[in-house]
Amino acid sequence: MKIIVDLHAVQGSQNGNDHSGTRDGFQEWGDSNIQDTVAVIDFLAARYANNPSLAAIELMNEPLAPGVTLNDLKKYYKAGYDAVRKYTSNAYVILSNRLGPADSKELLDFARGLNRVVIDVHYYSLFSDMFNNMNVQQNIDFIYNQRASDLSAVTTSNGPLSFVGKYESHIYCL
Repeated sequence: MKIIVDLHAVQGSQNGNDHSGTRDGFQEWGDSNIQDTVAVIDFLAARYANNPSLAAIELMNEPLAPGVTLNDLKKYYKAGYDAVRKYTSNAYVILSNRLGPADSKELLDFARGLNRVVIDVHYYSLFSDMFNNMNVQQNIDFIYNQRASDLSAVTTSNGPLSFVGKYESHIYCL
């Protein structure tokens, strides 16, 4: 069995949801939190890097745009990547795409310059009213046609790998 260590909640909350370290709904993670968040990744990487079950470390789960800016996220991801690489060159480093109004391809060029990196994309159908009036076959058709196209856009030759999180369970494609 392989394990992915996922930093699901960060100081200041990366998306304002209760699963991200906040009880009040505020999203306050940003540049002032990067150093402390990297320190957590450094601790986790130091602790688990030599464990043969470690497959990957995800630097942050579901940052939300526009509250988490792309510049702050890239700054953090580079520092977090470097922290993991101090301890292991084998574990994948997972970068979560921003949710909300963000380009699903915005991390591709950034990640292309890094080794053993995966971009985590989450396609939620559960929280969209669009799906409420669809029957089962229409839902399946949407996933087969539209989500396949969405995933194709973030899967490039010579680019980072992708994995898809769906609802609250994740499908890992490493």
